[in-house]
Amino acid sequence: MTDVPVVLLSAPAGYGKTTLLASWRHRDERPFAWVSLEAADNDPVALLAAVIAALDPILELDPALSDYLSGPQPPIEDVVLPSLVDACAVRELTFVLVLDDLHSVTERGCHKVIGYLAERLPPGCQVALGTRTDPRLPLGSWRAHGRLAELRAAELSLADVEAHAVLAAAGVHLSDDRLGRLVERTEGWPAAIYLAALSLRQRAHPEDFVDRFAGTSRHVADFLSEDVLARQPDDVIAFLLHTCILEELTAGLCDALTGREDADVRLRELERSNLLVVPLDEERLAFRYHHLFAQYLRAELARREREVVPELHRRAWQWYRDHGLVGRAVTHAQAAGDMEVAATLVAAEYSALVQQGHLGTVRGWLAGFEDAQIEGHAPLAVAAAWVSGLVGERERATHFTEAARRGSWDGPMPDGTASLDSALAIMSSAFGVDGVSRMESVAQRAADLEPAASVHRAVALELLGVARALRGDFVDARAVLHEAVRLAGDGTSTTALSLAHLGLISLWGKDEEAAFQLAQQAHAVVQQPHMRTDLASVGTYSLRANLLARRGDLEGAAAAVERATELLPRLTEGFWWLMVETRILLAPALVALGRTAEAAVRLDEAAALLAAHNDAANLPDWHAETVRKLHVGDCRRPPSELSDAERRILRLLATDLTLREIGRELFLSLNTVKTHAHSIYRKLGVSSRAEAVAATRTMARHTRRDSPG
Repeated sequence: MTDVPVVLLSAPAGYGKTTLLASWRHRDERPFAWVSLEAADNDPVALLAAVIAALDPILELDPALSDYLSGPQPPIEDVVLPSLVDACAVRELTFVLVLDDLHSVTERGCHKVIGYLAERLPPGCQVALGTRTDPRLPLGSWRAHGRLAELRAAELSLADVEAHAVLAAAGVHLSDDRLGRLVERTEGWPAAIYLAALSLRQRAHPEDFVDRFAGTSRHVADFLSEDVLARQPDDVIAFLLHTCILEELTAGLCDALTGREDADVRLRELERSNLLVVPLDEERLAFRYHHLFAQYLRAELARREREVVPELHRRAWQWYRDHGLVGRAVTHAQAAGDMEVAATLVAAEYSALVQQGHLGTVRGWLAGFEDAQIEGHAPLAVAAAWVSGLVGERERATHFTEAARRGSWDGPMPDGTASLDSALAIMSSAFGVDGVSRMESVAQRAADLEPAASVHRAVALELLGVARALRGDFVDARAVLHEAVRLAGDGTSTTALSLAHLGLISLWGKDEEAAFQLAQQAHAVVQQPHMRTDLASVGTYSLRANLLARRGDLEGAAAAVERATELLPRLTEGFWWLMVETRILLAPALVALGRTAEAAVRLDEAAALLAAHNDAANLPDWHAETVRKLHVGDCRRPPSELSDAERRILRLLATDLTLREIGRELFLSLNTVKTHAHSIYRKLGVSSRAEAVAATRTMARHTRRDSPG
């Protein structure tokens, strides 16, 4: 089993997957990087961060890897995963990466991370997957190519000899006939046989028990009730019931739920007594209940003390909140029915998490609320509007913005903005709602509302400066943008975008040298690992591409175009003004690189965006001047020319992803994906997804056939 890259342990709860993996770890000389997954890891960024943290003690990884994950759009496939695999190869160490409870992770992006590592780790390294259900990984291909070892329920079931060992370890001895009977009745289910062993050692006539114990889920529940819980002292029963709502048991957290100070001792006693408690770390500081036992205890808690369940969840969220574990705090607050608390927690954390790339996590939190609950909590409505705007769901963004506007909130907002009015003004300005003039007026209002030294005031000033620059008020725009840079400090998207627009103002003023120096300063900011995929960085890369092309540095211009092109599909129409700017800036660079058709596409896209906005200030004139200078006609692209966004979607149309799942992959709304898909069909002269994929493959074959060599 050690000569294949992937080991899969796939079986229902109670088949000893974690136990077997732990036994393997103790017998194998290689180091093990162990990740116990939970719902909070159902986000590619969170999953990869956990993997990096587990591998770091083994590989001594470059801290820049974690820095790359801290931006709003981390370059997972382009930078982080290749760098991680390279680090493994350079260190020349073999290890086993364990991903236990993989069934907790369902997002396709998470499975893409796992598949990438499984297919590229150096020889001698393995990925071990413990799961109750098969993951969405290319298991069939791996199996066919001898890259997969599988252990399923049939292999994990206990035979007579193994069952005998379990019983003997518990001091129980059965005749061969009775032992065979027990294995037959339990179908070799390890959990049932283990539970039977715990009970048999206390029985004078074990044969009678074997005849009655069927080992089914119902019988196991009966056994847990009659032979496990009923035999415990009242104080132990209380501890078990009052902590069973937790996914992870630590002494401090358990003390918070029970109101006592003896959880550390109790957890160790439970482990020593084999009472279905599983350690989660080598130091035995964290535990969990066996999944079957936890399910039973929760059902028993609901039956015996249903009224205390909300209070237990309430104590849990308070402890998690106080210890900075916001995701778990949100989960327990929602379970407690404390939706106001959950809403405030999300409203306080969403902005930082989005900046760190955890957009999927925030969307998961928001999914735990009904729309009416979001609408009734103004700060949460602002959060939902921001997230909807960022993923291109304009209708929902508008809906929640209006809900927030109808609401009220006294004092500073949970996200740190000075007031609800200021938060709405900043958001409306960023999205360019109702045009550039409105963008300027609401940005000015936000700047007036925010304290002098506030980072949120820096954002408001950045947007105010952009709006004034677009209107042609260059003197005031410069002053405001310089102040935004001063307030924002180093290494922020506000600094980068402000510097880029200062450079753009110099370019419009025919001072190319000043523009280049400012673009260089902005580029130094966006080159930091946490900034490379920040959406605001697209403005810097576009300006840099334009200026380098003017200076004849076509190699540098091509690199900048590539970086901008990678980010463009992620920039939704929520930032329409930035989408227009970048396309106009990129067009001359593309022409200089001989990519005239692509330049026409970019200008055509800009024209379509401008047509949808009545107040675009000087952007239409800039666009028209660029079209005239580049001699690209009216910018109508050939029918077969697809935009970058359409090409990305077309590639995914060839997979088994639904349109909704494609949207999640690209952070686009379902409606946006549908619009792009219909545009693709029209340009390819087809009427369906299957025809589009077939047409693309046909064209690819012709291209390969007609290409020289």
